[in-house]
Amino acid sequence: GNWRLKVSNLKKIVEAIMDYYQECFNQPLSEFGKPDVNKIGGQADTTELGRLLQLILGCAVNCNHKQDYITRIMSLEESVQRVIMQSIQELEMLHGHGSFSASLNLDSLPQMQQLLAELQTITEARDQMGQRCLELDMQVSLLQEEKASLLEEKKRLTERLQESVDDPIKGTGQFRRQIESLKEEIFKLETSRDDYRLKLEMQEKEMVELQSKLDALQQTAGEARYLKDEVDILRETADKVVKYESTIQSYKKKLEELGDLKREVKMLEGKNMSYIEQNMELEKELKKSSTWKTQVDVYKKQVAELHQKFNEETKTVDKLEFENKKLQEQLKALKREKECLINERDLLKESNEELKCCQLQSKRVDTSLVDASQGDPITEYIASTAELKQKLLDLQQENKKLRYNQESSEDEQLSILQVLLEDKLQQLNQKQVENRQLNHRIIELEAELKDMTEKGDDGVSALKNNVIDLQNKLQVEKEQRAADIEERESELLGKKQMIIILQETVNRKEMELQEADDKIKKYIEKAKDVYKNMDQKHNTPNTELNILRGQVIEKGKIINQMEVSYFHKKIVTFGVICC
Repeated sequence: GNWRLKVSNLKKIVEAIMDYYQECFNQPLSEFGKPDVNKIGGQADTTELGRLLQLILGCAVNCNHKQDYITRIMSLEESVQRVIMQSIQELEMLHGHGSFSASLNLDSLPQMQQLLAELQTITEARDQMGQRCLELDMQVSLLQEEKASLLEEKKRLTERLQESVDDPIKGTGQFRRQIESLKEEIFKLETSRDDYRLKLEMQEKEMVELQSKLDALQQTAGEARYLKDEVDILRETADKVVKYESTIQSYKKKLEELGDLKREVKMLEGKNMSYIEQNMELEKELKKSSTWKTQVDVYKKQVAELHQKFNEETKTVDKLEFENKKLQEQLKALKREKECLINERDLLKESNEELKCCQLQSKRVDTSLVDASQGDPITEYIASTAELKQKLLDLQQENKKLRYNQESSEDEQLSILQVLLEDKLQQLNQKQVENRQLNHRIIELEAELKDMTEKGDDGVSALKNNVIDLQNKLQVEKEQRAADIEERESELLGKKQMIIILQETVNRKEMELQEADDKIKKYIEKAKDVYKNMDQKHNTPNTELNILRGQVIEKGKIINQMEVSYFHKKIVTFGVICC
């Protein structure tokens, strides 16, 4: 509260000073500028305070009681006087010296120059006298020192004289001569001291006279300064009249430009409202399109997944049917082979048992007929029994081989079937719906090929060629479909990336439009404030109006460019989405 009270009081003082210069001296202070009272009251700024004191000093030396103030200034110290004169000259230089010659008394100029010359000579004489006084003071101090030394020597000599009087036997004549010579020297020194004292008194009288002359000359110099100030004031009034006329013309032009600016502000407000409405509508359309786009993408993905699953399921069904038929046929063949092997095994077991029985019987016959066997029939029987043993061993080995071959063939067939089943299961998910008829045809041709191989080799080559052609066609179609799928996927990825980029650009343009709208609102509010201030004071410079007008025009151009680019991006995004 205290700070605000100070600032308000200082504002009143500054306004009173400005009015005083305007009314009493016809001197507007637009070039000098007002001191900032906020800095003086809040921060105690020395520069602004010096400007305020400079204005007050100008009022003091130009008012009706200026003679009193000038005499007070002349009674101050010399350094203070120099600072005051410097500030007054600075104030005069700011107001110029061009138009007071019409009302100036030209007879006062030579007198003023003469007074200034006399003042300069008196100051030089004063400096010389001061220097002379310093020299005389130094001489007096030297004489006083010599006098003190002589007095000490006199005292010493008197003491010696007293001693010599007490002791008259010593050379009294010599001492008397010395005493007389010293008395003569003392007399000379006293006479010279009196002479210097008289000279000093005369110099002091001259100093007093010169000081009185100096005071008179300073008074005349103050009058000369006052006359010079009046001359400067009269010169300034003519310049101010011309400036006032030019300012009146500029104010008239500014009022005309202000009317144009009002119309432009109204037009820009209307455009801004229409742009805001269009922006709201476009935002609504963008939200709707984004929701529809997400739903369409979800539906497309679901349909593609369902088609793929359907194709895979149909392929698996066809393949499993064909594999089932093959496995059933192979199972039947294996069952028949197994039955044959079982029958052979039974036969071999029976033959083996018979051979064992025959072997036992042969051993019994050998034991009973060893002693009696000496003829040819016995040897033949022994040879026949050896052959039977060899045959029995051969049959056992063949039986083992047959069993091993049966087990290995069953294991190999089972492993082959397992491997085939795994391979076919891995290939179930790779084929497509369009190849189903070709798969059926291939299955039929393979069945016919097997039948033909069993019946004969007459039409085998033709069927093989047909199968190879169909396989080649199927492979070509598969490659074409895979290439088409890859191209579609790459195009889809590119379009998705384009949609993302366009969406980002749309969002960025919307942010730029929002920022531009905020800036336009700020500029409109600023223009309104400027217009109100111009209506109240009519003090707004022409440069500020031109700057504001240029800023408003530039912001309008930027908004138009952003709208065009925004609509173009919208059209591109909607075209991409439709594609």
